[in-house]
Amino acid sequence: MCDTMGFFHEGSAIFAKNSDRSPNEPQVLEYIPAKDHEETELKVTYTTIPQVPHTKAILISRPVWLWGAEMGVNEDGVCIGNEAVFTKGAYHKENDTLIGMDYLRLALERASTAKEAVDVITELLPVYGQGGNCAYDHKFYYDNSYLIMDRNQIFILETADKTWTCSEVERGSISNRLSQDKKFAKKNIDPLYSKFSGSADRLHQSSTCLVGATSVQDMFCALRNHASGVKNPFAEGTVNSVCMHFGGVVGDHSTSSMVVELGADIQVWVTGTSTPCVSLFKPYRFGDVPTAPVYAEQDPAAEAYWRSAELFRRTLLCHELPPEFYAERDALEAEFLRKAAVGMDSAALAKEASEADQAFYAKWADTKLKKVPSSYQFRNRWAKKTKVLKEETK
Repeated sequence: MCDTMGFFHEGSAIFAKNSDRSPNEPQVLEYIPAKDHEETELKVTYTTIPQVPHTKAILISRPVWLWGAEMGVNEDGVCIGNEAVFTKGAYHKENDTLIGMDYLRLALERASTAKEAVDVITELLPVYGQGGNCAYDHKFYYDNSYLIMDRNQIFILETADKTWTCSEVERGSISNRLSQDKKFAKKNIDPLYSKFSGSADRLHQSSTCLVGATSVQDMFCALRNHASGVKNPFAEGTVNSVCMHFGGVVGDHSTSSMVVELGADIQVWVTGTSTPCVSLFKPYRFGDVPTAPVYAEQDPAAEAYWRSAELFRRTLLCHELPPEFYAERDALEAEFLRKAAVGMDSAALAKEASEADQAFYAKWADTKLKKVPSSYQFRNRWAKKTKVLKEETK
């Protein structure tokens, strides 16, 4: 499950996404420089395809066990987020072809514009199709949709097996359901899975958040949005929230969040952690030396960063954070935004934000929180996940 948004405002373009996946799946942020390739083949998650002579520099948020990525931006300002969509018919379940996250990374590596990224995906899709298991700790199969944008255009690309439809929009969002082309959706959508994914509620939330949105701060708020009626997401699962919390009968968890502002530079704001409602969005200017939570390709410290942060978030379950926590979170982000706006050296700001992040959570880790009631089922589902997380993190 995921939610992705994009819009234009006064000469800038803004992209935002929450990646919703298994709550135990580490997601790493990697800056990968441009490369020239002598090899003719490329090993992706499950298969091998022809390599191109040159790939672009990219910043991606990648589930640690996959080659492909959930979201990212390249050196030319092409941003992409992909999402599961649930379609009629049998999914391809053999682990022998491209998955949606592979397509996303391939498009970022190869495309100079959003339109070229659409072309990369739609030229490969009829050849390779899509399929294979896409889940970390269970089996999960689906087709894919993509929000693809640059400084000038936004496209929503929806697929079903080897077929696709594409629409250009001025501002738009996707939330795990076929929604752009009514004929394509009527022919292909699986209504049952789409309903129970909470996709309609989340699409309404994300679309509403886009109305009047003008800034990265608005996207921070959008990615932290909980459905009306949710009293405390740390005591109840909420599959129908943009900021998704695991714990219900169905649903994943928001495991990484990214906002990109495409101006003269490419300014990225990332959590590098799960649960955006309690995470800090930290600045990273595309092309700078990686600073936590952004790491170099295949740096094991990236996974360790996510796991360490996740252990703190598990302590929040069945508790309530006081207003002071959120006020301090917002004040820190406001200071990061202010310093970025006045032109503070981007590398120095990234380092300062990373250190402030560590100090903030160290402080709150030592703070006693108020307990709140929750159902046995909620506690049990989380207890099983947390037991495994701690075993994997040793």
